[in-house]
Amino acid sequence: MESIITAATVLTMYFNAINSNDANYMYNGDMEDGVVNKIEVYAQNDQKQMEQKMEYCYAYDEQGRLQDKEILNWDEATQQWKKSSRLTYKYYKNGYNVEVSYWNAEQQQYDLPAEVTLYRSQAPNLTTVKTYKMNETQDNMFLTSSMVVMEPLDSRLLAVK
Repeated sequence: MESIITAATVLTMYFNAINSNDANYMYNGDMEDGVVNKIEVYAQNDQKQMEQKMEYCYAYDEQGRLQDKEILNWDEATQQWKKSSRLTYKYYKNGYNVEVSYWNAEQQQYDLPAEVTLYRSQAPNLTTVKTYKMNETQDNMFLTSSMVVMEPLDSRLLAVK
């Protein structure tokens, strides 16, 4: 299974966002060498002015794959960005995991992942997706959803000669 979460994927997502017809949001991307490092999201308030809303910070591994996506929210009272959550991507030979962790302001660090989704290639055009969530005592994860994703076969493979 080839990873699809690359710097090019994030760049495409950014261009799709800035070209959308939703006038209530604006996006400002920080790019370096064609790689998106940060995206600031602005939302239109009741007075039709744009206000800072969210910031996404991206980190990539040595192969150009997305490693972390950190989400920050704008705190109007302090006029600063506040950490909210982080998606961590871990890659394996047959797939990847996406871990969701939330910022613990008291401890000034991210908590253990609250949710993990596993994407695994089982065969060509067949991927399993399983999501686990942390229980209330934070000592074990339990399965919350499981599905199989089948991609269409290449039509050339179906042609009869």
